[in-house]
Amino acid sequence: MVSGTDPRMRAGQGAGPAIPGRLRDPVVAAVLAFLLAFALAGIVATFVTRQWQAAAEQRFTRRATAFHETLRQALIADEALLRGARALLTQTPRPDPAAWQHFVSAIDLASSRSAIVALGYVTPRANPAASATNGAEVAMQWAGPSAGVPESALVGTAATLAARRYAAETGNAALAALPGPANAPPLLTLWLPVYESSPDAQANAQKVTGFAVALLDARRLFEPLVAADPGLALNARIGMPPLSLYTSARGEENEVLPGVLFRRSNAFAFGGATLTLDVSADASPLLTGAAACALFIVIYGLLAAGAFAFVVHRLVRARPAPAQVGGDARLNEARMMGIIRSSMEAIVTVDESQRVVIFNPAAEQVFGLSAMEAIGSPLSRFIPERFRATHAQHVERFGETGVSERQMGRPQRVLHGLRANGEEFPIEASISQIRDDSGKLFTVMLRDVTERLRAEEALKRSREELRELSANLQNVREAEKTRIARELHDDLGQQLTALKIDLSALERRLGEEHATDVPARLAGMRNLIDATVAALRRIAADLRPVMLDDLGLVPAIEWLANDFTNRYGIAVERDLEAEATDFSNTAASALFRIVQEALTNVARHAEASLVEITLKVDGPNCVLRIADDGLGMTGDPADRQHNAWRDKSFGLLGIRERARMLDGTVLIDTAPGKGFAMTITFALHALQSEEAAS
Repeated sequence: MVSGTDPRMRAGQGAGPAIPGRLRDPVVAAVLAFLLAFALAGIVATFVTRQWQAAAEQRFTRRATAFHETLRQALIADEALLRGARALLTQTPRPDPAAWQHFVSAIDLASSRSAIVALGYVTPRANPAASATNGAEVAMQWAGPSAGVPESALVGTAATLAARRYAAETGNAALAALPGPANAPPLLTLWLPVYESSPDAQANAQKVTGFAVALLDARRLFEPLVAADPGLALNARIGMPPLSLYTSARGEENEVLPGVLFRRSNAFAFGGATLTLDVSADASPLLTGAAACALFIVIYGLLAAGAFAFVVHRLVRARPAPAQVGGDARLNEARMMGIIRSSMEAIVTVDESQRVVIFNPAAEQVFGLSAMEAIGSPLSRFIPERFRATHAQHVERFGETGVSERQMGRPQRVLHGLRANGEEFPIEASISQIRDDSGKLFTVMLRDVTERLRAEEALKRSREELRELSANLQNVREAEKTRIARELHDDLGQQLTALKIDLSALERRLGEEHATDVPARLAGMRNLIDATVAALRRIAADLRPVMLDDLGLVPAIEWLANDFTNRYGIAVERDLEAEATDFSNTAASALFRIVQEALTNVARHAEASLVEITLKVDGPNCVLRIADDGLGMTGDPADRQHNAWRDKSFGLLGIRERARMLDGTVLIDTAPGKGFAMTITFALHALQSEEAAS
């Protein structure tokens, strides 16, 4: 920007760039305006068409995903019905065929919404060597509309044998499919293990004595999905190699004019088998609508281009005379000077010799001197001495580039200015250049950012203090847990143990001298003391496991995994290869609490059957990984629609904070139905004690 305070600047503004001669022709200008406007309409039409297509594909993807989720929920509902039937088989004695028929008829499978058409159970035949899981010598008892299915078609095949083994090993429902008879759909079955109902059998060693089995009608399973969204075509397959379960009928119009199809294939695991849903939909109506919208935009763009060309033609024909142009230039110059004077940004303009020719009121406030004192002085007066040579070279190189404007001070973006009283202060600035008849003029627009930098530094310092406070709170909390656990174990635990010993001695003496009910009461008191001691040890272990201090991190994680399996029945596989690492007390506590919080999340939310814990030293890093095969997450832990999501996000927040205390990074890999895996990477030296690190 330049000002009329200098004749050279006024001359530079008055002599604007010359318009090419052919553009002064009204016809040429109108044609160019028409082409530009019509090209813009074409671009808009193309953009709208693509957006329309993208929206249609997104709607189709949501509908296909709904198929996948609805099928999963239907199978879960069928599994729940089978579990209810299995409860009857665990009774002693086991129901006879008549009682089973009566139970199934009461459910009324024919009129229910379930895909189950028959229920049965498998038991070994009267053969000592027979087993319900090896496929030999087994018998079935069916009840339902499809009770006439041959026993050999369901029991004596490799698919059903594999399903029974899967159900027996995992305790979960197993899914199996077999090719049906000629011109009939495949047979789809669900299997659940029936365990020995003896009261002496242990919960983790129950014997499988048979299976509850449900026969599913593929049409009843998939037709409600298709009926809920008739615009989609479905092809369902199972297993590898794939076996077709259901194919929906295509419409007559699709047979004649298939058009363009949206296709999507979703696969998910259920009951040890993989189900694949191929969903397709006719995209021709949607694409036709997009084409109609694009045609509408092109037509109206054509009309608008014609109107724009007409306006340009009239404006070029009515261009002002040279004297009028000169008057407008002076008017524009006056307006520009008004903008410069009223600008809140400091504006300084210098000539090629870097002497000030414009100094607006905002610059007067920033640098602390008047415009009369500044105009004519060198620009170096406002630059600290150590930066003057570099700044002069920068302006010279900028003048050689021919670029009209750019930001100054990159990459750091912050420069330094010098006030009239000698005070340095930080600034942000941009520079522009313009050439007139007498040479180049450089204009700098700058802003004093002293207060902003102070605020940023205060914010950074506050964040560091909060992080240090959080780390200190974690350490204080862990120390408090350690103290309470030690006092519970060493003080109260020892007193209860001594009390138990005294009661045992008293009970023995009273039993020898008097045949009264005193020994029985003393025995009850001893049992109560045993329970109290056990609860005390459990509370102390939850607060601070003694073995974490006595044996180290790896045995403590082993104990935690065994306790987790005993409590929740979820298997835990461990791969702990860090026995030789000397962890500091802080690092051991943090890693133990991370594993404990991760296992708590698995027990509360994951519905998993297996958890894998890996702790390895990989070169200069130590990697901790906890993964499960549960439900997974949607990827947005900030979702607060359900309490489970909120609890899990708070647990993850605690894990991230503990990892950050040791300069660790947390990586989460999850998807709905594909489990949840969390990997934390630490620098090994941050986890070791000072002696080991040195």
